Amino acid sequence: MFIVGIDVSQKSFDSTLIDEAGQRYQKAFKNEEKGFQALQKWLVGHQVKAAHVCLEATNIYWEELAEYLHDQSYQVSVVNPIRIRGFAQSQLRRSKTDEIDSEVIATFCAQTKPTLWQPPQPHQRQLRALTRHQQALQKSLTQHQNRLHVTRDPAVRASLAIIIETLQSQYAAIEAQIQALIDQHAPLQKQMALLLSIKGIGPKVAVILLAEMYDLAHYDNARAAAADAGLTPAHYRSGSSVRKRSKLSKMGKGAVRGVLFFPAISAMRHNPIVRALADRLRARGKPNMVIIGAAMRKLLHLAYGVLKHQRPFDPNYVN
Repeated sequence: MFIVGIDVSQKSFDSTLIDEAGQRYQKAFKNEEKGFQALQKWLVGHQVKAAHVCLEATNIYWEELAEYLHDQSYQVSVVNPIRIRGFAQSQLRRSKTDEIDSEVIATFCAQTKPTLWQPPQPHQRQLRALTRHQQALQKSLTQHQNRLHVTRDPAVRASLAIIIETLQSQYAAIEAQIQALIDQHAPLQKQMALLLSIKGIGPKVAVILLAEMYDLAHYDNARAAAADAGLTPAHYRSGSSVRKRSKLSKMGKGAVRGVLFFPAISAMRHNPIVRALADRLRARGKPNMVIIGAAMRKLLHLAYGVLKHQRPFDPNYVN
C-alpha cells in the first residue's frame, strides 16, 4: 500500500509519498480546499488508488484535511506529535525542516501502522464548532470588559458597552443552541449524564470534553487519552546531575487542558479519588502545580472510564 506522511501548519502542508517500490516523492500544498484537491490530483498522478495517510495532531490545522482525505476513502491516522518526535530521535534525525518532518511521519506510518482515525459524526462536528465559537466569544468579551474597566473616554465607553451587550447576547444564543443540540441527540444526553456524575466536572467542562474528545471512549487506554490532551508529564534528565522539574507535555488538545485546571482544583477538595491522589503527592513533597497537573490528568482518566464502561462515576469502584 502507498504511504503518505503529511506535516501540517496553519497555511500549508508538506507531503511525502512512499510508493509500493519504496520510492519517495515530496510536494507542498496550501492548507485550504484547493490545496486538498491539488494533493488528490498529485496522488492520482502517481497512480495512488489506496493509501494510508498519517498526519500530526498539530493544533486544529489538520482537521479539515483529515476529514477531506477520509471522505476520499483513504485510510487516515492522526498521531500525537510526541510519538513522531520520539520516533525521529530513535532514527537519529538531527535536522528539522517541513520536508524532513513529512518524511519522518511517512516512515513512522510505514513502520508502526498507527490506529486509524474516525471523523466526528455531524452532530459531534456541530457541537465542536459551537463550543469553539462560544469560547472565542468569551475571550473577546473578556478583552472588551477589561478595556471598559480602564477606559474613561465617554464615547469609547459607550461603544464598548454596545459591543459587550452584543457579545453577551451572542454568547447566550450559542449556549441555547448547544443545549438544544444535546437535547436532540440521546447519545450526547447520556454522555453528559455520565460525565456530570464525576465530582469536579460541571456542564461547561463536560460539553468541551464531548466536543474536543468526541472519541474519548475509543482510545486504547486512559493514558493514551491523557497524552492526546497533553496532560502526561514530560521529564528532563541528563546524566547524574541534571534534573529539571517535570511538567505537562502540553503537546495535544489545548482546549481540554484549558478547561480542566479549575475543575481539578475543585476535585482536589470534593472528589475522594482526586483528593487521595493529591494527598499522596503532597506527602511526597511534590510542588503544587505538579499536583494540579496530576489532578487534571486523573479527571480525564475518570472521564475516559465512565464513557468507556458506560457507568456513572463510583468513588468506591476500586474497593
